[in-house]
Amino acid sequence: MADDLDLWMTAARDHGDQDAFAMVVDKCHHLIRATLLRETAEPDLADEIAQEALARAWAKRDQYRPGTSPRAWLLTIARSQLMEFHRRQDRDRRHLRELVRQELLRQAPSDADGDQQVRLTALRACLSEIGEEHRQLIELVHSQGLTSEAAADILGIKPPACRQRLSRLQRILRECAQKRIAEAER
Repeated sequence: MADDLDLWMTAARDHGDQDAFAMVVDKCHHLIRATLLRETAEPDLADEIAQEALARAWAKRDQYRPGTSPRAWLLTIARSQLMEFHRRQDRDRRHLRELVRQELLRQAPSDADGDQQVRLTALRACLSEIGEEHRQLIELVHSQGLTSEAAADILGIKPPACRQRLSRLQRILRECAQKRIAEAER
């Protein structure tokens, strides 16, 4: 069967044969899913990452080297997708928390409580100026601790768009807070 997998994967690579790739997927999907399930302990997440890995494998099929193990090649892609998921998740968790920590809760040596109050007041004012959808995104990711993927599902947007909105919001809130703090110091 290993020889068949290599032949099918080679046909998929050389001729764009979707049926041959489907045979490889049919024979390897359970292994990929089981590996990801063992790593995530979440069936839905394991399925999602497995699908992303298989889609990536199809897109990068020209990188497959005939004579190697399609299973090992697919597992490598799946593990890469899993690491990317964890990187995105970590970045999302730090995203707004880092904004608050760096820009609003930084305490100066003198009058730390007053400085903190000015920063919190500035943040509240800035948050009141953004739209409801943006406030909801901040609430989902920061207060409820959801990942951008989970927040994207709730908001009905794609995860990359969600991450982009979070990044833009961070920049806007930082600039707004800095401007308000500067005005308060005058």
